[in-house]
Amino acid sequence: MRMTIQRLTRPALPLDLVATRDHLRIVGDHDDTSLIEMTEAAAHELEEAAEIALITQTIRVTVEGWPDSDRLRLPIGPVLGDNPTFQVMAEGELIEAELIGGTRPVLVLGETVTEYLHHARFVIEYEAGFGATPEALPPDIRHAIRDQVAALYDFRGANAHEAKTPQARGTSSQSYAMQRAIGRYRGVKA
Repeated sequence: MRMTIQRLTRPALPLDLVATRDHLRIVGDHDDTSLIEMTEAAAHELEEAAEIALITQTIRVTVEGWPDSDRLRLPIGPVLGDNPTFQVMAEGELIEAELIGGTRPVLVLGETVTEYLHHARFVIEYEAGFGATPEALPPDIRHAIRDQVAALYDFRGANAHEAKTPQARGTSSQSYAMQRAIGRYRGVKA
């Protein structure tokens, strides 16, 4: 089974700029453009490493051949709410399925997995994310992004000889808060 993943919509994630400036102890708006770019970079890094969607976005998963089970763990979470938005197509035809939401969503086919489905090309589209606004993000994620922005901001332009912390020396480019958030939200591969 081969799977490809696309984020069809990927909203920018401007966290509260005032809170980010306060976290970095910056007075004034002279670095706002850099802070916004660093915030978006940190948010996208967290999304990719933890396999999550922060702000609600549409995910498209293409699967070449259905696995032996009637269930498929979707690669990007969370899927929240009682009536998640999703669609499953097999070779261009709508297929009946159920989406079980949560941190690691699961798609359950509504029909028996036949030999035809084992070789069919599936396109699955669904919405994933914590909510429509940055305020919907869990506090630990907001903190991890700000902490990563602080690490990026503190060492912008530094080289390995000037660096005094492990993150800047190259052992990890992620702040400790970012590493913990990635570990907490990343799914376990089956």
